[in-house]
Amino acid sequence: MNVLIIIHSQTGKTLGLAESAQALLASQGHNVELVRLETVEPIDTRNPTKKKNIDFTNLPDISSADLLLLGGPVWAFRPSPVIMKAIEDLGGKLAGKKVIAFVTHAFPWAWLTGTSSMNAMRRAVGTLGAKVLPGFVLSSTNTVNADRFNKASEQMLQVL
Repeated sequence: MNVLIIIHSQTGKTLGLAESAQALLASQGHNVELVRLETVEPIDTRNPTKKKNIDFTNLPDISSADLLLLGGPVWAFRPSPVIMKAIEDLGGKLAGKKVIAFVTHAFPWAWLTGTSSMNAMRRAVGTLGAKVLPGFVLSSTNTVNADRFNKASEQMLQVL
């Protein structure tokens, strides 16, 4: 299976989970590519809810992907505006694609902003025609390590 992981990671926590998922999928024989989104202009993190004009330098072609993992951090109780803009820009190309949305956040409970942010991503790709798989929330990302990333990626990918 061709898997494409597209993420926004500001601090490296979402990247750590994505890299762990990439390694796990590759060990199972899948062809996996990881893209960490880069924007033309730096993102102003001081006001994360302000409407932003976001343009990408590296939004990938998803045509050959059988499965997409889309991930980002929770910012100001919402999904990252960067990953949401990527979903918007991918638009109709998401139709028919299997998608797992995932988020990372610092709160200790998934239901505290994590679940709602992940579900917002799932709704966004679903309205664009994607086949939405169960999503995943990695809570308490202030206390992560390689073992925790590995366990989380195993949990996230159990739906496959």
